[in-house]
Amino acid sequence: MNSAKTIQLVLKHYYSGNLKEAENLCKNIIVKQPNNPEVLFFLGIIYAQSGNNDSAIHYLKRSLEFNAINADALLALGVAYQQKGMIDDAFHCFNKTIELNPKNPEAYYYLALFFHNSHQLDEAVSYYRKVLELNPCLFDTYNRLGNALQENKQFNEAISYYQKAVQNNPADPTGYINIGIALHNKGEFDKADSQFQKALSLNPNLEIAYNYRGLSLIYQCRIGEAIKSFEASLRINPYSVTALVKLGHLFEEQGKVHEAETYYRRAMQIQPNYIIPYEALLMNMQYNPHNNAQTIFNEHVKYAKQFQKPLQTAVTPHNNYRTIKRPIRIGYVSPDFRRHSVAYFIEPAIAAHSRERFEVFCYSDVLDQDDVTKRLQGYTCQWRNIAGISDEKTIDLIQNDGIDILVDLAGYSANNRMLLFARKPAPVQVSWIGYPSTTGLTNIDYKIVDCYTDPPGMSEQFYTEKLIRLPDCFLCYLPDRESPEVGPIPVLTSGHITFGSFNNFPKVSSKTIELWTKILKSIPGSHLVLKSSCFTDRSTHEYATSLFAQQGIDAGRIDLFGWQTSTRGHLGIYNRIDIGLDPFPYNGTTTTCEALWMGVPVITLSGNTHASRVGMSLLSNVGLPELVAGTPDEYVEIAVKLAEDLNRLQLIRKRLRDMMSKSVLTDSKRFISSLEASYRKIWKDWCDN
Repeated sequence: MNSAKTIQLVLKHYYSGNLKEAENLCKNIIVKQPNNPEVLFFLGIIYAQSGNNDSAIHYLKRSLEFNAINADALLALGVAYQQKGMIDDAFHCFNKTIELNPKNPEAYYYLALFFHNSHQLDEAVSYYRKVLELNPCLFDTYNRLGNALQENKQFNEAISYYQKAVQNNPADPTGYINIGIALHNKGEFDKADSQFQKALSLNPNLEIAYNYRGLSLIYQCRIGEAIKSFEASLRINPYSVTALVKLGHLFEEQGKVHEAETYYRRAMQIQPNYIIPYEALLMNMQYNPHNNAQTIFNEHVKYAKQFQKPLQTAVTPHNNYRTIKRPIRIGYVSPDFRRHSVAYFIEPAIAAHSRERFEVFCYSDVLDQDDVTKRLQGYTCQWRNIAGISDEKTIDLIQNDGIDILVDLAGYSANNRMLLFARKPAPVQVSWIGYPSTTGLTNIDYKIVDCYTDPPGMSEQFYTEKLIRLPDCFLCYLPDRESPEVGPIPVLTSGHITFGSFNNFPKVSSKTIELWTKILKSIPGSHLVLKSSCFTDRSTHEYATSLFAQQGIDAGRIDLFGWQTSTRGHLGIYNRIDIGLDPFPYNGTTTTCEALWMGVPVITLSGNTHASRVGMSLLSNVGLPELVAGTPDEYVEIAVKLAEDLNRLQLIRKRLRDMMSKSVLTDSKRFISSLEASYRKIWKDWCDN
């Protein structure tokens, strides 16, 4: 058989998938014609097709030695190089292919992939466009171009290309999924949901579609439907850590903290070094009344051993000038320099800091800045935007700024940077405001508390940090500028006492519900108003009322409010409440301050952890220590007595905002004096040592 017929037979075997037969035929020819460029080329692409890139590169290079203008061989060699991770060599081959054949769409396609993978999005977009200009039938390119445009935040144009992908291949769910993701990123969550449903109608076994649909449903506060979507994802892939973590978050938001813990721990078992479920578990443990202080402490220490220890080698000596005779450089790190609970407490501190004795730096991890972000930026401080910046680069920034004391304001709450602190970028590190427990990290030196939240001798053993006890309250509150006026006690018009709590529903433990039920049964006709964003969801709304129904409380006595679009509208609901009820073991903080500012007295039950004693601190500092209960029975008794004394309720309502205005709880000058004295002391200790 002559070589031409053999080549035809090679092609026949190659295109029918009989690669071994094609390889053997080529080898037979090579024995007789070792320099045949055509056979060398075919042998190279056969090896490339079978995944043997080393052999593919060898034979393709030999082929090009005898026929340097074979554009197809150059393209195939580039692909083999790319598969091997030899990116520069691949890039050279693709460019050379275009020099030989400027109308080769595949060469442009691979160059587009090269630029896309290296996040050079403008170049990637340009090359994808060239591919479609040369061959509009390369349908995969429409999705790829859409992806590059979406990554470049050009969502509308991305959607237009995804739609073309759908038009060209309506049976492929990929285009619908991509349109849904782009709409999701635009904030059009209901439209995104419909696209994911279209994809699932074509293929009901798409894990990615269920996951993204779940995310879009979360943003619409359709918690029950989101749970079903992630459960469907989990049926397809029982090892999906993404679905497990999201289910944990959703059950937690519904107040089902035990179920949430189960999902977090399953995710941790599947992916032990994945930090997200572990940090979610640490936060979840604060809500569960079955976890005592020792259990919570032990888990935090375990976390630190797993995640801080490997980073110890990254800790470098600090060369800060050791003197107390210069301004101390304070750095605050937070993802919550925005309309968030933390902002109500950090703003008065930033505003009141002495600019003579302190230089203030804010390291803001906020992607979506708002009016609060802009207001905070207006204070005399150095503003650093670290959103999307790696820990390593942020550490360089902090050390170049010469920060003496670095303060974490998030703990293990969402979007934290705890591993940044684990690397010890500043000589002195402090935990404050955003988290009620120890961090467990030995590289965080101090935690700011007070004598109410952490009485001396009571809780030191549950912290890896040294405790800084401020003399009054560990917080200073800045009331919202949009606060409405305090109205009269609502019982005068409603004819019944209304209790209320605006805390996130995970804080409302089963023991809390038991005591609230006793209070409602003790005051005939009384109502309970609960407000949490999760109540926008019908299934969560029904679940919450069922918890009280199981205790014998008619659903008509439970009023649930979901998300409010305006702060003024949110605060205005306090004018429907006579008495606030603090949950436990995790007390309210911002919600208690809001209630007091709106003239609503709050009953709290103090426990033996920081989280369960914040209410005691706030009420004692505002001048209402008599509303602090030491036992569950006393909690019910205080609430019932106050509900039966309308004259006292009226008096408190009239005086409470003025009491709060004159208390240490809102006195930023007094607060900052104590805070700065503590900063100077711990800085002096570091300088002396």
